[in-house]
Amino acid sequence: MDERSLGQVPIPARIDAWLVVGVALLLTAMVAVIAPLLLSDAVAAGVRLLLVVLALGTVLATMAVTVPVRYAFEDGGVFVRAGLLQLRLAYPDIVVAQKRVSPLAGAAWSWVRVRLVLRQGGLIEIAPRDREAFLRELARRAPHLRPSERGLRDPAYG
Repeated sequence: MDERSLGQVPIPARIDAWLVVGVALLLTAMVAVIAPLLLSDAVAAGVRLLLVVLALGTVLATMAVTVPVRYAFEDGGVFVRAGLLQLRLAYPDIVVAQKRVSPLAGAAWSWVRVRLVLRQGGLIEIAPRDREAFLRELARRAPHLRPSERGLRDPAYG
């Protein structure tokens, strides 16, 4: 089913090529380290099997929580998908939307992000391609948020 038919307005995600290349290089390094061990007769079959399971598990777990990354504005809030994880953040629950540059884990393939802080205490970082356009549209959809130094903030939030 097309996302637009569900009343969603897609938000293009920012993807930093250098970050994708870095992950690809790490995976290549992992294969380079493991391949000789898998081909060696000196390594027990059980150890080789364990190496394959751990390597595949690492790759699959990483992919499961990172691909695809999608964001959308919905009637009731912001939709965030990072792999198998899906969140719907209601507009009234968002109290801060702050521009950040962060290497922390998040639903993003970029360090150039927007941190969304929720009224109940959680937060999530996303990487819309155009942060300024994202913040303008969020301000339109969440009128309780007011412009602040690095984004938007609910004046009633401590």
